Amino acid sequence: MSYELKGLTRGNGDWLKPLAVGGAVGLVCAVFMWAGLMESWSHRATDKMFLPRPADARIAIVAIDDASIARLGRWPWPRGTHAKIIDNIAAQKPRAIGYDVNFPETSNPADDAALAQAVKNAGNVVMPIELEVKTSSDAVYFDSSKMLRPIPEISGAAVRLGHVNQQPDSDGVVRRVALAVTAPDKSRIPSFASQVAEVGGTKVDPAEGTDAQKRLIISYPDAPGKAFVNWFSAADVFDGSVRLDALKGAFVLVGATAPDLHDTVITPTSNGRSMPGVEVHASVLDTLLQHRFLRAVPAWFNALLLAVLGLLMGLIVPRMRARWSVPMALAIWIGWFVAAFLLFDRGWILDVLWATFTLFIGFAAVVLERRIASERQKREIRNAFSRYVSGSVVKSILDDPSKLKLGGERRRMTVLFSDVRGFTTISEGLKPERLVEIMNTYLSSMTDVVFENGGVLDKYIGDAVMAFWNAPFDQPDHADRAVKTALNMLAKLKEMNAANKFGDLQFKIGVGVNTGDMVVGNMGSEDRFDYTVIGDSVNLGSRMESLTKEYGVSLLVSEATREGLKEKYLMRAVDLVAVKGKKEPVRMYEVVKLESEASPADNKLVARFGEAMQAYNAKAFDKAVSITDDLLSQFPDDGPTKVLNARAKHFMQEPPPADWNGVWVMTKK
Repeated sequence: MSYELKGLTRGNGDWLKPLAVGGAVGLVCAVFMWAGLMESWSHRATDKMFLPRPADARIAIVAIDDASIARLGRWPWPRGTHAKIIDNIAAQKPRAIGYDVNFPETSNPADDAALAQAVKNAGNVVMPIELEVKTSSDAVYFDSSKMLRPIPEISGAAVRLGHVNQQPDSDGVVRRVALAVTAPDKSRIPSFASQVAEVGGTKVDPAEGTDAQKRLIISYPDAPGKAFVNWFSAADVFDGSVRLDALKGAFVLVGATAPDLHDTVITPTSNGRSMPGVEVHASVLDTLLQHRFLRAVPAWFNALLLAVLGLLMGLIVPRMRARWSVPMALAIWIGWFVAAFLLFDRGWILDVLWATFTLFIGFAAVVLERRIASERQKREIRNAFSRYVSGSVVKSILDDPSKLKLGGERRRMTVLFSDVRGFTTISEGLKPERLVEIMNTYLSSMTDVVFENGGVLDKYIGDAVMAFWNAPFDQPDHADRAVKTALNMLAKLKEMNAANKFGDLQFKIGVGVNTGDMVVGNMGSEDRFDYTVIGDSVNLGSRMESLTKEYGVSLLVSEATREGLKEKYLMRAVDLVAVKGKKEPVRMYEVVKLESEASPADNKLVARFGEAMQAYNAKAFDKAVSITDDLLSQFPDDGPTKVLNARAKHFMQEPPPADWNGVWVMTKK
């Protein structure tokens, strides 16, 4: 299939139409956003901006968890149990205690009195009030006749009371909390967390960091159970089985975390796991203590930005070549996200959902209005080739479209194969989604290395990467480029393993490189074809990659590749092998590293191994064993030395035939 490329058409000079199209898209999106359309989706997009951060170390949580219920008995506990928990916490002299357990009915008089006395003795306990609330345009109101609060004996002993209501948004996610709720008589009840903060010495201004209804957007520090390091089981606090030093000078929150107590909510950082209400209070408290307030960018300003973004699409896209218009739109989109992240880190929430709609709908509308056949053709070519070739190759194809015709040519080239060791075992132990994520990370990095060295990515074969050099244009140093790519792949993988890019997994790869005559070109049908290489030399490159496992090395190259190298590398001849499918033996070499980077130990290993190999080829197997035994005492993990040692010992027991020439015949691929 051939493509005819012509110069880009600038249009008919009518710049008002694309500007109007882009502006109309921006205006419509601004109106929809202002009207609250897809508001929950906008919130969910913003939720992704919460990144793990350190929470205030002064906050401690005492959890009424399953373990505590198992040890202290069925819920509800006697109030004497709560009294002892408060006494033990108070003994550590915390700044404040927020006890998120309501006691709305009388119990055993002695227990009620004991709990009230413990609260009074502590002198810094905040108790909860549960309200029935509703939100208006200017405040969050509550019905004073429908309050659920501790009995007077207990509430009177508390230093303060605070409401514990956590109102979810329309999608069921708790993102905000009212720092103060208002009664019909205009009296106010502060929130539980703000009362704890003030009792602990932090002044809270209900107007600071809140919206018109005095609601605070909670800056969650992390996912449920991960943010707060000072976390204690209530049973441990009750019986004093753990050290409680961390409670000294702390803001201590006590509350239910056991699932059966049904005090959990969904939060922006939940990731499918509900967060206990006490941890939500802790997140509110952390927001107040660290002053990490979040505010939404004013709606009018957001709407103005969307209108400008639409106009920008209508102004820029028609004036750019197709090769730059898509990257430009992506760059603006990425820039918007980066700006949103930076603003979020500074306490401002910028909408990203409607910006995405405006940008891409506006771009698509303008491109359709400016439809030009030559531009579309050029974009199709780029999309086809940019997935498996570097930028320089794409340019070569665009400069000479005839290269897209079916057919091939014979060239001397270098091919590279790499493969992940133990991939089957790795894949069996991972969920499909995680496996895809890890492999995308790995393959993206390896592909970048190929492109950086001017290679053509032929294909991915599962976890394997196949690439070649010296086509479609000449690269006299193609052997060096391939070997450099292999070494860079190994170095890059080492960096990724050290940075835990694959989680707990440590990837290892084998790389085989071969140079020889190959046929390269577009092969397939008229409707669908691949730009690829075929030939015996290609197959040998694949065999060599497989043989890295046999010799315990990461990189093997053929003698043909070695002869084509112009740079100086520290190498050693590993074996003379007759691989399956080939009659002529192939001498294989391990490329250790560049000579300039080799250490004395590297040079010693290669030199001594060469002596052992020379003795082996001369049938002096006892000498080969002696040398390799000595090497293994110094380099116990060296794969080629292990193989040579085992082979020499084998031939000492079963000598080879008289005409043996050192060739080892491989019986498998």
